Amino acid sequence: MGSLQAQKRADIANYPRLKHSLGMGAGFTTGYGLSYRYTPSEWGFQVNFAPYKVSDSGNPQLIEQYSFGVSFLYELVRLKSASLYFYEGNHFLYRRERISNPDPLATYIISSERKLNNGLGFGVSALASENVSFELMAGYATYMSFKEKNSPSLEINLTVEGAIYYKF
Repeated sequence: MGSLQAQKRADIANYPRLKHSLGMGAGFTTGYGLSYRYTPSEWGFQVNFAPYKVSDSGNPQLIEQYSFGVSFLYELVRLKSASLYFYEGNHFLYRRERISNPDPLATYIISSERKLNNGLGFGVSALASENVSFELMAGYATYMSFKEKNSPSLEINLTVEGAIYYKF
């Protein structure tokens, strides 16, 4: 019986690993937007990025927002169609609102905010097909917000992250 289980584990370990993944991700500590994941072994990393800029020609208000996340992954359990991993996420979010004026020297910043979130937790990866996977992550996070002219605020709370990937 023991050798049968060892053989089954060896078969799973030899299952071909698709190292690259491209998709969409969203999370408080991993960032959101276009997501790339590289997992050459049990160690891997993930990068999320989303630029956002809104300007209406009839409205002089301009909103800019940028999300950038880098996460590190360590696979704990690997099965043929699912895996369990530990993750550490880092997310930087920058948001600025301003009012434009025909005179470039008279542009007014309404508000500016920077957030730095960091989290630790566990994730589950489930294959929907040979090349498509769904990711769900949960854990604890620190949320630090830097608003202009205010001292930073710090909060510790739960976090949930998710992604869908095409693996190749």
